[in-house]
Amino acid sequence: MSKGVYEIPDRFEDDEPDAMKNTDIDGQLYSNVRAFKPSSRNGIVASDNRAIKDSEDKRNNLSQSCSLYENNATAERDQLQTRYNNLTKERDQLQTRYNNLTKEKGHIQAKLFVMEQHCQEGWRYFDSSLYFLSTEKKTWEESRQDCKRRGADLVIINSREEQTFVFNLHLRAWIGLTDSVTEGTWKWVDGTTLTTGYWSAGQPDDREQEDCAEIYFSKDDPVTTWNDDKCGTNHNWICENVV
Repeated sequence: MSKGVYEIPDRFEDDEPDAMKNTDIDGQLYSNVRAFKPSSRNGIVASDNRAIKDSEDKRNNLSQSCSLYENNATAERDQLQTRYNNLTKERDQLQTRYNNLTKEKGHIQAKLFVMEQHCQEGWRYFDSSLYFLSTEKKTWEESRQDCKRRGADLVIINSREEQTFVFNLHLRAWIGLTDSVTEGTWKWVDGTTLTTGYWSAGQPDDREQEDCAEIYFSKDDPVTTWNDDKCGTNHNWICENVV
């Protein structure tokens, strides 16, 4: 057998350098890996976008919640302020009413005290006034001075009802009416001018300088029982103390 035909060389001769072969193999492997390995960059971007959107949604929701809370808190605050103002006003009204009632209570207590004291001394009560009936007889001026010592004055008759009350005391007595300052101008002891009189028929007639008024009891109409008389005449008298 010829050696040239069957002779197998001990090793193949490779003309390419080892470095080049290694490079081609590595490149092919890397290409194959890239071909089969999914790209993660797009997934990361999408994930980031979702995270950003979720964050924005949460921020918007939080902002809306804060705005709603603020609006509700403002409305509630305004309602509470209005209620507070109303309660403050009501409190002030109640305080004013309390003060007025306290003052009124004081006046009533003072009236009751005066009434108790005077009633024990023989005074009579009618329509917010106390009346004292004398058992003595004095001139008009002396009678008035006695009333003043008692903290009162001669009676002033301001109404038909008061006239009837005084008439029913069954006295002939001085009342607090005179025209001694100006003839014909009758004035009460408090300085007011007479507007409604309850004179007897034909009175006042000013006979013999009769400048002071008296009331007398008779069977006549109770509202026609005044008479003018001389101020120096002695009569009973009636004092009035307004309480």
